[in-house]
Amino acid sequence: MENYSLPRRIWRIVYPALIFIGIQVVFVVFIGVCLGVAFVVQSALSGASAFDETAVFETLTRFMNENAMALLLVTNIASLAVFLPMWLVTRKRNEPHGNSSPAKICLLVAGFFAGFNIVQMCIFGLTDIMRFFPSYSEVAETLVSGSTLMQVLAVGLVAPVVEELVFRGILINRMKWLPVWVAVFIQALIFSLVHMNLFQSLYAFLAGILLGVTYVKYRSIVMAIIGHVAFNLVSVLLGEYLTDELAIVAIVLSPVVMVVCAVFLIKSKGAVRKNMAPAETMVNNID
Repeated sequence: MENYSLPRRIWRIVYPALIFIGIQVVFVVFIGVCLGVAFVVQSALSGASAFDETAVFETLTRFMNENAMALLLVTNIASLAVFLPMWLVTRKRNEPHGNSSPAKICLLVAGFFAGFNIVQMCIFGLTDIMRFFPSYSEVAETLVSGSTLMQVLAVGLVAPVVEELVFRGILINRMKWLPVWVAVFIQALIFSLVHMNLFQSLYAFLAGILLGVTYVKYRSIVMAIIGHVAFNLVSVLLGEYLTDELAIVAIVLSPVVMVVCAVFLIKSKGAVRKNMAPAETMVNNID
C-alpha cells in the first residue's frame, strides 16, 4: 500500500469527484461564453446600443434544456478521456480471477438492479414522496429530453461507464487503507453528492452502496457497469414505452426478480485473486 500522508490520502479521494464536476461546469461556462460572444457580435452588427444580458441567459437556458442529452454525452465522453487512463493505473492490481459463471452473474446483477429501480419507482409513485422535492421535476424533465437513442447513449450507456470508473473503479481502490464498508459508504456518499439534487442524491446513495458492494464482491468493474446500465436503462425505456398493461406486469414481477436475483447473488462466490483468499475472506481488505 502507498505510504501517503493522511491529507494526501483524503485529497486522492476528493479530487476525482471535483474533476468530474469541474468538467461539466467548464463545459457549461464554455457554451455560455460562446453564446455571449455571439450576442455581442450580433448586437454590434445590428447597431444595438446595449447588451441584453437577460436575452443571453434565456437563450443559454433554452439551449441547455433542449440539448441536455447531447451535452451530457459530450461531457461524459470528455470525462472518459480523463478517467480511463487513471483507472487503468489501478487495473492490474485489481483484476478478478476465477469468478464463477461470469455470464450468469452478469445476468443476475442486471436483473437485480433493473428490478431494484422499478421497485423504488413504484415506492416513489405510491408514496408521492416527490412532492416534497419540487426542484426534482426540472431534473426529471431534463433526463427525458432528446430522442430515445440519445437518452440510451447518454444516460443508459456512457454515463454508467464513466461513473463506475470514477466512483467504484478509482475511489474504492484509493481507500484500501480503510475498512471496506467505510470505503463503500464514502464512495456512495460522494457519488450521491455529485448529483447536486437532494432527491436524486437520496436514491443515488443507495444505488452507490449496492454498486460498491457488487464491485467489492466480484472485483470487476464490468459487473458494476452492467448493474448501473441496467438501472439507468430501465428508467429510460419505461419513461418512453410504459403503458398501463406494462406497468402492472412491472409492479408484479420486479420485486420477484429483485429478490430472486439478490438471493442467488448472495449465495454466489465472489472473485478470487491470485495468492489471496476468496472474496468471502477478503471482506476486510480492499486490495
